[in-house]
Amino acid sequence: MNFRSRPAYPLNVTMKEALTHIGKGIPALLKLLFRLVKDRRTPVHIKIWLSGTLLYLISPLNLRFRKFQKFPFRLVNYLDDIVLILIVLQKTLDSCPPELLDEHWDYKLSIIEWKDLVYKVRVDIQDFRH
Repeated sequence: MNFRSRPAYPLNVTMKEALTHIGKGIPALLKLLFRLVKDRRTPVHIKIWLSGTLLYLISPLNLRFRKFQKFPFRLVNYLDDIVLILIVLQKTLDSCPPELLDEHWDYKLSIIEWKDLVYKVRVDIQDFRH
């Protein structure tokens, strides 16, 4: 597979189509991450990042802080989890060998095309904010 170093933006898809493909690709992404952890060829630092993130998300300390049910605390509890997940996903997809990603990816769009859609949504949201 031909991997690009830069996303192919702009894409000729609407935001609705991009979000639909991203949403339908999430189960494939979860399978990909699980398969990467199980694969012996996956670099150790990626396995550590993925395992550490999973442990953080299910740890009792994380749940303990959820007892603050007032608006700002509840929002912060979810935002830190989302930010951590996004950072680890970006690190994993950028530093994992491309042939492993391609081998374990199980969706009709290639992993690169799926990442391009995520990039498109991010750029469109940033453009909308400004």
